[in-house]
Amino acid sequence: MPGPVIVVLEGAARAGVEEGVVDGVEVVHAPGSGDDMLVALLERESDSVFVVTADRGLRRRAESYGADVIGPTWLLDVLQP
Repeated sequence: MPGPVIVVLEGAARAGVEEGVVDGVEVVHAPGSGDDMLVALLERESDSVFVVTADRGLRRRAESYGADVIGPTWLLDVLQP
């Protein structure tokens, strides 16, 4: 998978990992909605972007910025041996 890889955490999930780069993955804490944070990141990006989500609303928003959207099953397959 091309990099960089960014994970956006919101709500209680932010307590699980500090912001920063962890094992080559950038962790970003959303101060509010994780979806809104992802869209803000997409607004700044000029390169090709893949977004992993099962949320239909986020899918539509991400695609409107030209992102390719992949379902979470793909990510689980990549992470599990």
